[in-house]
Parts: sequence; structure tokens; C-alpha cells
Amino acid sequence: MRSSAVAVENTESGKVELGTNVLKIIPIGGLGEIGKNTLAICYGDDIMLVDAGLAFPNEDMIGVDLVLPDISFLVENQDRIKGLAVTHGHEDHIGGIPFILKEMSIPVIYGPSLAIGLLEGKLKEGGLDSRTVMRKVRPRQKVKIGCFTVQFIRCTHSIADSFSLIINTPVGTLIHTGDFKFDFTPVDGELFDIASLTKAAEEGVLLLMSDSTNTEREGFTPSEKTVWKKINEVFSSAPKRIIVTTFASNVHRIRQVLQAAMKYDRKVSILGRSMLNLASIARELGYMTFPDGLLIPIDQINKLPPNKVVILTTGSQGEPLSALTRIANDEHKQIKIMQGDTVVISATPIPGNERSIANTINALFVRGADVIYGRDAGVHVSGHACREEQKLMINLCKPKFFMPVHGEYRMLVLHSELAQECGVEKDNCFVMDNGDVLELDDERGAVTGRIKSGIILVDSSRAWHINEEIVDERRHLAADGLVAVALTLNGKREIIAGPDVSLKGVIFPRGMAPDEFVSKVQSEVRNILNVKPTVDALAEAELSHFIQGGLEGFFAEKMRSRPLVHVMVHQVSMPSTGNTESRDGGTASRDGSTESAESRFDKNCKIQTRESRLESTETKLESKQTIEPK
Repeated sequence: MRSSAVAVENTESGKVELGTNVLKIIPIGGLGEIGKNTLAICYGDDIMLVDAGLAFPNEDMIGVDLVLPDISFLVENQDRIKGLAVTHGHEDHIGGIPFILKEMSIPVIYGPSLAIGLLEGKLKEGGLDSRTVMRKVRPRQKVKIGCFTVQFIRCTHSIADSFSLIINTPVGTLIHTGDFKFDFTPVDGELFDIASLTKAAEEGVLLLMSDSTNTEREGFTPSEKTVWKKINEVFSSAPKRIIVTTFASNVHRIRQVLQAAMKYDRKVSILGRSMLNLASIARELGYMTFPDGLLIPIDQINKLPPNKVVILTTGSQGEPLSALTRIANDEHKQIKIMQGDTVVISATPIPGNERSIANTINALFVRGADVIYGRDAGVHVSGHACREEQKLMINLCKPKFFMPVHGEYRMLVLHSELAQECGVEKDNCFVMDNGDVLELDDERGAVTGRIKSGIILVDSSRAWHINEEIVDERRHLAADGLVAVALTLNGKREIIAGPDVSLKGVIFPRGMAPDEFVSKVQSEVRNILNVKPTVDALAEAELSHFIQGGLEGFFAEKMRSRPLVHVMVHQVSMPSTGNTESRDGGTASRDGSTESAESRFDKNCKIQTRESRLESTETKLESKQTIEPK
């Protein structure tokens, strides 16, 4: 499926000088937000990247499937990019790579086996596997990326095969934690490589870039192993089917569910292509083991007794089109909730998804399911470090400079304050925005400039690009509806047909009838056109924008609303015969359509110009809403 995207510019790019022997740290995405983690490290003519992720849209991004960081800086400097280091296989760290490769090549991508395995499938599917070379790395392996030497060291997180990075630069050593927590009883037995951190600290760490996600939570994050006790309890007592939803990339959780299914002699059906793909790749790489007969197709579950079935599904964030949401809303073709089903929501809400998740849980309860959810239910633990673990990381590394990453802005601020409590000087802590340029040497650090930053909106179901204006129009349509006005003018800028008014989704002011509303809009159009000599001085192409601006002001001031306004003006070189201006407001139906019929001349003029008006309208809409993909 082709994807469409467009950059939404948030900031203007400043002049950033590359090619100098100054170390520059440039966050492309991931700061002040959850997701889109992408970082550029620059020195001389070399740029290396750390991760390249995506984010999911919030509720007001109507029709948007994915959100990516603006990569203009990378495209403009692609000849300097020497490679990319991947910390782990979560979508907010690798999901943007296929989209970058559509715009440019990356010489080499290094990463853990699981992340590379997931990427190989994505790139092959998109026909992008020739745009880069992918290499799997082992714990403590060192690789060269331009002038940088990168060592991958094992860390613990909610996905198997996660790494922190020790990056040796010509100026000093950087540590990027990736997503981490200190789990001393990991389910896969892979402990955090603390020894490598302390060794780097003994040699001197210039800058620590550390995960900020849970900086608002005191204490330590519980071990992943604690979830097993609750999962085992659920499986031992559930009378009928068990439906478990979690993040599709949570290998450890999926592994525990499969182990429980084997223990209690249940068959498992996996819903969601991404989760099924992950389970397959993780099994091939040895991160989970299960017999061939454990997984069954979804169309076979109704052939088994309910107490012999487990359904693993995506939808833990209440995504509208996810399997769990469709099941909850009784819209799934093959699965219907039955009285006594147990649903386990083994995830915490990503900020902004709370309402969607609550709606899904409510719908499941309505249909008779027993739903186990929430932080205190014991069916989920975070993969990110809490405050005591963040302190431990800072004290292990003993950095001269500190830069909090991976978190919303308040999280970055609190993490910076935590670093200061641990002895990092206040002036050496940098709370940055996406696009900021941090320059470092062994003595000083300073934010010296900005690059162009912003977001790219991806619509996976379209073959054309959409832009931010279209998303804004969708918001307007959802909130206040559409007012469309069409009129025809003669050479003297006199109305000879219309103004015709069409309304969609407009809520009329209290006590105002539809025909009265239409009449006021028509009167306002005439008032706008009576602003002489401004109207006469406008070019034909500017007239519609002038009327649109006037109507928008009218609605805001007089009607207290902000509908989307679209004006279509057609001008014909025909003499005005008598009083041909349409002053009759006509009649209005409920949808607001009107027809001005003051004279036979007006009607004939409408017939003559309708085809050209439609052609003009289609051209305007097409140029406004669609841009051919590059």
C-alpha cells in the first residue's frame, strides 16, 4: 500500500554550519513528545543517526495514520550521513526508517538482531531493501560510523534485544541510554551491562542522553517477571475465553502469554499482522519458543471449547480500527464477546489515548466481559526507568553534560532537575526542543542554533500527499461544518447569478431559521462586493479569497462560529442588462441549498457558466488538496 505524507513546518531553519570540527547534537524528533525518536550527531563532514522513529496521531489529526519528524535537514545533508545505529525494535525508534529511505539512501544500518529482523520485512515489502545495508550487532560489539566508534551494550527494556550506546567521538564519549530500566530479574536472563557503563565513566563521559519517560514516578520500575504471577492467576481461573491485548512489539509479554497457554492447554490465535509478524521473527531468532500446534487460525477458535482458547490481539491503545476495538463494538466478523470472557489489557495508555481506551473498556463491560486493566491490576509493568533508576544511571555514568531525551517537555525538565540533584551543574544540563543544535567541546556546551523542524503527516490509504491545511480544514468541518458560496459576476463586478449558498454540518444560531441564515450570508456577500474601489482593483483570482476572508470575519464576529468557507467566483465578459443583480435570497431547504431566479437572463447565465464553474471548482480543490508524490 502506498503512503502519502507532507511536512508540517513548525519552525524556520536557522543557518547551521556543518563541515567544522565542532561536535553537534541535533534532535530531529523525540523531545517534548512521546515518539518520533530521531537524533543526528555531527562532526566535520560526518553525520551519524541514532534511531528513526514515528508517532501515532492524536485525536484532532483527522485522517492521519502516522506522524514522522520533518527530515529536511537529513535530506539536504544526505551525502554526509555515514550510518544509523538502532537501539531496539519499537516503532517509535525504527518506524520512520522506511519513510526516510523513500527520500534518501543510508549507507549502513546497525542494530540488534530482532530490530533488524523487523526492519528487513518492512523494507522488503516496500521495495526499499536496496537503499541501505543492514548489519546485526552483538552485545559489546564496536562499529565505525564515519569518525564515530559506537559500542552496543545490553540494556533491559520491554522488548528483547535492546541496547544502550557508548559513542566515542573526536571530542569525547557520549552515552545514549535508549529506552531502559534496570531489571535485575529479566524474563530472558539478559542483564543490563552495568560494567560497560562504569568502564566508560572511568574514562570520562562527556554527555549522557537519558530516557525521561517515567521521571514523574518515584522508586523503581517493577521487573517484567512480576507480571507472570498475575497472568498465571488469570489463566488458572478464567472460565471461558481469554483475550489479551498488549503492544505488538512487547516480546516479553507475548512470550509469557504463550507460556501460560501451554501450561493450561489452551490454543492461541493472534489477531493483528504486526503482532503475528513479531512472534514469527522472534521465534526464528530464538527469543521465544513454542510448539507448531500452539497457534491456530482465527477461523478455528469457534471449533474449540471456550476454556481452551486464548486470543492475542492488538488494540491496547483503543485504536479505532484495531481488532480489540472492533470486537468491543461488536463489529468484528469472526469474534463476538460472550458472557464470561476475560479480557486482559496488558498495557498503559500512551498520553492522549486515555479516552479511547476507556471507551473500549466500557464497551467490553457492556457485552459481558470481565476486564482486567489498570496500573494496579498487576498485568503490566513499564519498560522505562523510574526516578531512582534514572539517578542510578546518572551516578554510574558521571557525565559532564546532561541532555534528557524521550519524553514530554515537563518530563525533560524534571529529569534535568534530577541530574542537578545528582551533581551535574545546572549550566551543563540542556532541556532542548526538536531542531535545537547543541555544540560541545571538552569544556563548554551551548545551544547555538536551530534547523528546520516539524512533523510529516502520513495517510496510508491515499496515493497523494495531504498537507496541514487539509487537516486543519477537516478539524473545521468536524467542529463547525462547511459554507460554500458560488456566484457569477460580469465585467463590472456586478452579480449576475447567485450568490448560491450550500451548507453542510452547520448549526444555526439559536432561533434562526435556515432560510434566514442563508439570507444573511447572501447579504454579507453583497456587502463585501460593495467595498469599492478595493473590489475593482482585485485580480479575478483574488476575488474568491477576498470574499472568503470577509465571510470568515463575519461568521467569527456575528455568528460566533468558524465554519470552513469555500467561495467560487466566475466572471464572464457579458454586458449587464438592466438590473440583473440577484437580490432575491431564494428559498432554502434544510441543507441550505438556494437558487436565485430573478430573471430569465440570470437562469440562462447560470446554465452557460455551470460547466465552467464546476471545472474551475474541481481545479481549485485539486490544486488545494492533492500534490503528486515525488
